[in-house]
Amino acid sequence: MAETARTADQARAQAAAAAAQAAGTQQNAAVAGEDTFTAFAKGLSQASPTIRAKIAQQLKDAGIYRGKVSGEFNNRFYNALIEAEKRRTELATVIDVPNRFEFISGLALEGDGGAGDGGDGTYVSESISVITDEKAKALIDAVIQDQLGRKANAAEVARYTKLVKKAQKTAPTVSTSVRSGKRTTTTTTGGFDPGQYLVDQVAGTDEAKANKVLGFYEKFMRALGAD
Repeated sequence: MAETARTADQARAQAAAAAAQAAGTQQNAAVAGEDTFTAFAKGLSQASPTIRAKIAQQLKDAGIYRGKVSGEFNNRFYNALIEAEKRRTELATVIDVPNRFEFISGLALEGDGGAGDGGDGTYVSESISVITDEKAKALIDAVIQDQLGRKANAAEVARYTKLVKKAQKTAPTVSTSVRSGKRTTTTTTGGFDPGQYLVDQVAGTDEAKANKVLGFYEKFMRALGAD
């Protein structure tokens, strides 16, 4: 029979323990033959601060533990353990997983690296910008006017809008950020220039080529003084 809580803190502790036990039993259903998560967490609560600090750092490197690393067994540490257990249990439904200590170590090596919480490391993100129909029409009109000397018709607007959007999706902008202490250096590469893309597309048409030849001919005749 559980001991009766005499203070509010004891009541909260007993409630948390009961919830943890229930969660631990459920979370370990996919990993047979092991102690429950509750037993694992309780063992860490009784371990040395040095061991807890090492695990907390691994959890921070994995992007799970938030805040300053310490050897304390507190809510921040416990919540990070729960998150790691959740990931491990989900993975265990499809493959064999290592023990909890090895799994946490592996999470750290995978390189989430504390993204979003100020941890050092290298982070890579991709973004895709897709042009709106209105902006595409305006750009297409401008390019065709420049290349062909006329306005774009409805069929051309529809065709080139579709081509631009498709090309944009295959050329994301890649940002690589290297974070060290309070300094972050970001390098951006890739991306897509819809204007240049349209110029290349329109300039390659038979109409554009014919206009170019005609333009050269007219300049040549003017140079000769012909009317």
